[in-house]
Amino acid sequence: MIKSFTATTREIDDEEIAVAEILAALEPEKNLLENSLGIISCFSEFEETGVLKAICDALPFDCIGSTTCISSVNKQTDRIILTLTVLTSDDCSFETTVLPITENYEESIKSTLEPLLNRSGEKPALLLSYFPLMKTVSGDMMLDAIDQTTGGGIPLFGTTAVDHTIDYSTSKTIQNGEAFREAVVLGLIYGNVNYSFDIASLDEEKIKKQKAIITEANGNILTGVNGKSALEYLEEFGLTKDDITTGVLPLVIDHKDGTKSVARAVFALTPDGYAICGGKMPVGATLAVGRVDMVDVLHTTEETLKNLVEKESVILSYSCIARYLALGTKYTAEAEKMSEICENIQYLYACSGGEICPLIDANGKLINYYHNYTTVFCRLS
Repeated sequence: MIKSFTATTREIDDEEIAVAEILAALEPEKNLLENSLGIISCFSEFEETGVLKAICDALPFDCIGSTTCISSVNKQTDRIILTLTVLTSDDCSFETTVLPITENYEESIKSTLEPLLNRSGEKPALLLSYFPLMKTVSGDMMLDAIDQTTGGGIPLFGTTAVDHTIDYSTSKTIQNGEAFREAVVLGLIYGNVNYSFDIASLDEEKIKKQKAIITEANGNILTGVNGKSALEYLEEFGLTKDDITTGVLPLVIDHKDGTKSVARAVFALTPDGYAICGGKMPVGATLAVGRVDMVDVLHTTEETLKNLVEKESVILSYSCIARYLALGTKYTAEAEKMSEICENIQYLYACSGGEICPLIDANGKLINYYHNYTTVFCRLS
């Protein structure tokens, strides 16, 4: 069984004050069980000022996580904040590792992760996953490489690092106070852990009824829809190139395997009219055009959470930055909705550059997926 407690600090400059605030809130001598793991979400400047490293150095357990542009734990929500969620247990154990994302990223992931998995006879029950936001290697590519190494039988849940800058240039993953621009950070959970997953994506009413078939694609590059180029297909809806790439146009993918549909962002268009998307675009899958707005964000989060909240648990959640942007000036609204529904249950909410969460297929099997325009949830107990 896993228990949880949290701490926050807004002190971004003074290491001693920040450490004192975190330790006073945690009371580790009183609250820690035999094994513990910290999950950090923070504004990127906490790393730049050294406060992040000072906090991690003062804690008697490993910490993992990522930068973000907004974070919330238990009614404390802000942009410039560091939140720490501690998982602690007598019958679960925790381990962390860093997977460098090199040019030969598949081999790099395998050579680092495989010895860790083979070291003992017990496989991790769950991998908490923090991906870097990179142009050269997509989140789907990293997820696939990890799945290939594990054999695909271990659920992955987590987020892609993001930040408050226009080009996300300070977004980093975190392990024990060290921050990485090009590395996956994993938290391996072993033992008696109970978990469940769910996602809040697009309301069905915000998805166009016209369905198409992906006829040609290369990984995350959508080249053909119904035998036309991606741009030609999308222009049939009266969309301009600017409409397509502004981040408010989700493409909704049905994999036809019984899992929930997965939303994809369009990041750019090539001169040939191909769409560079935020995840794999599988040939033969059904495609539809969606829309996201504030009402949709809050409605889907509320409906999903109502079915997930349970006493004696902790809920980890990561929400796509597109949903955050759709909230406009009410950018704390989704976090406040979580606080309202979770009431006294421990929760973590943070903004994401891409979401990692398994879905259940028609046979009841968990399949790891990479998401956009989605809030993903993991309930642990």
